[in-house]
Amino acid sequence: MGVTGGAGEAVKPSSSSSLSPVAGLRAAAIVKLNAAFLAFFFLAYMALLLHPKYSYLLDRGAASSLVRCTAFRDACTPATTTTAQLSRKLGGVAANKAVAAAAERIVNAGRAPAMFDELRGRLRMGLVNIGRDELLALGVEGDAVGVDFERVSDMFRWSDLFPEWIDEEEDDEGPSCPELPMPDFSRYGDVDVVVASLPCNRSDAAWNRDVFRLQVHLVTAHMAARKGLRHDAGGGGGGRVRVVVRSECEPMMDLFRCDEAVRRDGEWWMYMVDVERLEEKLRLPVGSCNLALPLWGPGGIQEVFNVSELTAAAATAGRPRREAYATVLHSSDTYLCGAIVLAQSIRRAGSTRDLVLLHDHTVSKPALAALVAAGWTPRKIKRIRNPRAERGTYNEYNYSKFRLWQLTDYDRVVFVDADILVLRDLDALFGFPQLTAVGNDGSLFNSGVMVIEPSQCTFQSLIRQRRTIRSYNGGDQGFLNEVFVWWHRLPRRVNYLKNFWANTTAERALKERLFRADPAEVWSIHYLGLKPWTCYRDYDCNWNIGDQRVYASDAAHARWWQVYDDMGEAMRSPCRLSERRKIEIAWDRHLAEEAGFSDHHWKINITDPRKWE
Repeated sequence: MGVTGGAGEAVKPSSSSSLSPVAGLRAAAIVKLNAAFLAFFFLAYMALLLHPKYSYLLDRGAASSLVRCTAFRDACTPATTTTAQLSRKLGGVAANKAVAAAAERIVNAGRAPAMFDELRGRLRMGLVNIGRDELLALGVEGDAVGVDFERVSDMFRWSDLFPEWIDEEEDDEGPSCPELPMPDFSRYGDVDVVVASLPCNRSDAAWNRDVFRLQVHLVTAHMAARKGLRHDAGGGGGGRVRVVVRSECEPMMDLFRCDEAVRRDGEWWMYMVDVERLEEKLRLPVGSCNLALPLWGPGGIQEVFNVSELTAAAATAGRPRREAYATVLHSSDTYLCGAIVLAQSIRRAGSTRDLVLLHDHTVSKPALAALVAAGWTPRKIKRIRNPRAERGTYNEYNYSKFRLWQLTDYDRVVFVDADILVLRDLDALFGFPQLTAVGNDGSLFNSGVMVIEPSQCTFQSLIRQRRTIRSYNGGDQGFLNEVFVWWHRLPRRVNYLKNFWANTTAERALKERLFRADPAEVWSIHYLGLKPWTCYRDYDCNWNIGDQRVYASDAAHARWWQVYDDMGEAMRSPCRLSERRKIEIAWDRHLAEEAGFSDHHWKINITDPRKWE
């Protein structure tokens, strides 16, 4: 007998013309075994073809049509879904039985990057601006429900959200502001993860101010805050929700903070987002034509709005939120006297929050002693050079302001420039998230007073971008406006600029009255132009310089000196005038006399004792 034992080999007959009974049985068994193997491979082949993981390839037209005909893409008639109906309960998360849009089954393709290991398993996913066919490579399983929303019109411009002028006092009528279309979130049940594709058209110079990009961010954030499964809630109703986004550029850090990112793989980012922080952010208006908060209530300007009505800023992770005011001194002692008076004005206004002063090596020990006496807690920093600033200018190291984000022992910081005088308690600002400020020009904010949330990775992001982002004004304000494009507008009275751009009698009468008002009707005065401490106390020396006269106000000048006069002598010593500065003031008076300025400030008798010190 020459029969081999290989299952798939030929059976060789012996030289004998007839087979024994045993040989016949063996041959029959081998034939049956071969047939069984063929049947197994045939069934396996058919199973693979019919498996949902591959069936979408056979029916590409219907599946892709269903995905692409959503409200955030071009309008068309949606195809009828043939996929399995939504599971009523998956992975322990109850599904919303009222969901109008049927879920599509996603089956593990087994090709997911390592960062998606956390998503393995049967999950319920809410999809924003992304289709099921785009998720196959993630290697996740579960139900995918598309979040439908009406795409914002192409006629909607960023300037519509951030108009240059709004009726802050509501003298005429309440503001009428545009709204971004949002989904009806009640149609959707809870989800384990929100997955979104964020627009990023870097070929457009204004890509970071694309309204549709903001809309997708907001839809994703709202879906996560309202419907996301919360982890580690700790019984406080907060917790974190999982969000996965695809984006060629960094997502907007105000909504998806870099320190909440847990994974990244190429264009994919995974976040565990703090729900309490996200909800606080989403309660604010979408654009700045609606003020983030009117700081006066129905009783008028003297009644401060109760910030607790907007936000519950009571606790973070079960502990009181840590908050501080901060300012920055670098490069010279030019703003030293201003910082001393600033601290005194904050205390006079009633705040007991910490006062943190960031300073570089140029601040002397005697100056630091005066700053400490004023109320500041000094912290020495290594200054940061502005790579686009000229050598020897004040702007050369103004990127040192980025160090504010390294104050991570505080949850929230209100930065105040050293050339600002605080007249009313600004503590209400701690109720606002990053970044909240007063408008400066159109969609730009003034960085003189701003609310920030310290974060080491945000600091690293600012450092990383300092050579690629071009500041519109060459300073930190222009840079920060390119990073924090979606900010929240405070009333201009919070950071009231000392200027008279219109140069009209009516403008000057209004502003001079506000500067003199007692009790104060503005929360702070921002001293543009020559600073009060660089002038004699007798008058505002901006009057004597032709291109600085738009900043001149004797009323605002006198208000600053009132705080100075109440300070102790130890705090006044850094406010002396140098001999060089006295000569400059005298020369400006001479030029003003030659020019014949009709206000005659150039001939006011000087009584300030610093003239003879």
